Formats: sequence, C-alpha cells, structure tokens
Amino acid sequence: MDGDRVSGTGRPPKGGRPRLTRVRPGLWSLPIPLPGPLGHVLVYVLETEAGPYLVDAGWDTEEGWSALTAGLRALGTRVEDVRGVLVTHSHLDHYGLAPRIREASGAWVSLHALDAAGLARFRADPALPLAALLRRAGAPEAETRKALDDLGTRSGQDAAPPDRYLADRERPDVPGWDLTTLWTPGHTPGHLCFWEPRHRLLLTGDHLLPRTTVGMHQPRDETDDPLGDYLETLEPLVRMEPDLVLPAHEYRYPDIAARVGEVRDHHAARTALAVSVLREGPVTAWQLAGRLRRSGTLEGLRGFPLRATVSRALVILAHLRRLGAAQEVPGPPPHWTATARLQRRGPGVFPG
Repeated sequence: MDGDRVSGTGRPPKGGRPRLTRVRPGLWSLPIPLPGPLGHVLVYVLETEAGPYLVDAGWDTEEGWSALTAGLRALGTRVEDVRGVLVTHSHLDHYGLAPRIREASGAWVSLHALDAAGLARFRADPALPLAALLRRAGAPEAETRKALDDLGTRSGQDAAPPDRYLADRERPDVPGWDLTTLWTPGHTPGHLCFWEPRHRLLLTGDHLLPRTTVGMHQPRDETDDPLGDYLETLEPLVRMEPDLVLPAHEYRYPDIAARVGEVRDHHAARTALAVSVLREGPVTAWQLAGRLRRSGTLEGLRGFPLRATVSRALVILAHLRRLGAAQEVPGPPPHWTATARLQRRGPGVFPG
C-alpha cells in the first residue's frame, strides 16, 4: 500500500488521527489507540523475509488488538506471523500487548533486565509503587488512601515476563536490519532506544518525544538520580546525527539537536523553580509538587496527573541532592532542605 513520503513526519492534521504510514521501505508506523491525551502508541513494524518484527506492542485492550491485527493485515501479514517484539520499556502502553502477540505467534519478547525486574514487582502488587511514592513525598494519609482507592483493582497479573533481556550496545537478531540497542535510563531504569545506522534512524520509545517532555521513574534509593541519568544520555544521541527520530508517541521529527535543547531548557527551568522554593525553607516533596504547578496547589488533581506531578517533584529533589544542593531529612513526614552550599551561592540557579 502507498505510504507518506519517506522524509515525512507522519504528523496528523489538527484534530486528525495518525494512520499506518511507511517510514522507509520495509518499515512502517502503526498507531495503536491509547486512553488519555497522547491518544496512541506508534508500533514500528520491521518487515523481514522471516516475518515481521515489532518495536513496542501497544496497550492491551480489544480496541488496541483490533488496530494491531488490522494494520498487519493491511501490510499483507498477520499477528501469527510476528517473529519478535522489541519493547523499549515496561510501561503497559508499550508492553501490554506483547504477551498476547507471543501467545498468538510464538514470537519472542525482549526487554532490558532492569525494566523486567520492575515489571515483576508490578505483577506482585500494582499498588505498591504508588503507595511508596506518596508516603515518601509526605502526602497526607487521607490523600494516599484516596489515591489508592482511585487505583481500584487494576491488575498487573497479565504482564507476563519477557523471553529475552537486551543490554546496552547489543545487536538484536532482526534479519535484514542493523539494529543496535542504546540503554537510555531516565523515563524508566531500563529504557532502550534502537539505532539503525544504515538508514540513520533512531527509534526512541518515550525517551524523546517531539512535544511532550516525559517524566522520570521514581528514585530507587538515596544514590539514584533519574533526571541526571536522563540528561547524560542526550548528547550522545545528538552526536549520532540521525536523519529521522521515530518516537513511540506523537510524530516523527528530523532535528534531534533542537529537541534536545528544548528538553534541557525545560528541565533547567523546573530545577531553578525548585531551588527558589528550597531557599525559602524546608518542604516535603508533596508541598514542592504543588509549588511547581502554575496554580501553586495540588487541589483538584486525581489519578495519573497527581502521581506524575508528585513523582516529578521527587525526581527534581533527587537530582538536586546529587548536585549537592538539597538534602532529605527523615520524617515523618520526610522533608527537604537547601544545603549550606546552596545557601552560600545566593540568588540564582544551581548549579551556576
């Protein structure tokens, strides 16, 4: 079937929905519907003589399954023909359909080991990450109970483990394609991008979207700095000079350097705002989360927006701790203060 021009971005018209499009000969972008503002996940179909391989799988809903099967049929193939699923990270909008594809086709499913471990914890207790986040942030107990009630009976039991683990700089077995894995932690501990040097294509999962600045995973311990890890991955990606960036949401784009500059500016501005709040006195991460919003409060936030906002505050505080600008004081509730090093610097952004 005919696709868009290979240099196109696949950006849908305002108010439109993305469609199945050809990115390069043998490489297709297949949109899978997704609840929420992002609207869809872009599954990339790599055609080979052995059968199709997928990068990411989509959210596990009947609508998503129907979109996947219909898209593959339009390419003259079937889910049963899929040979492998390379998942960029463990979030269920990317991993969700992978076990179902494997059951239908016998395909292998791959993931980074760090994300596979997180997936196993989610299978054991889907509520645990949310409860730990809110209590560490110093959320009022009533707010924690309300958030857990909102989570309901959501289950992670269907998120079966992968068959293969991929690490940094591996070359997955995809016939006819020269893929290399790039470990890009930040959004999740084991997030992977995929580099195809012959076509100069960079498949970035959620690591670099063209419009949305993605959130980071929760710090796992006192030495963990997801934001710092994320920022360190950006310049090496720019130096690769891809002709086209293929993200898992929104649309493709050509200028990775410009997008990286925008992302860095965004995080610098959020970090500077957190520094100004810390200089005023001790705060919990819950309080900082409200101050980072334009409204100055968390009032009215529920569900995912609340979790994302609180997590962002903890991520910034962990980054400032690694920079020597903030320290965590045990609670209850735990709170954060500016270090003497930060206070000595006077007004301005830290680091200078």
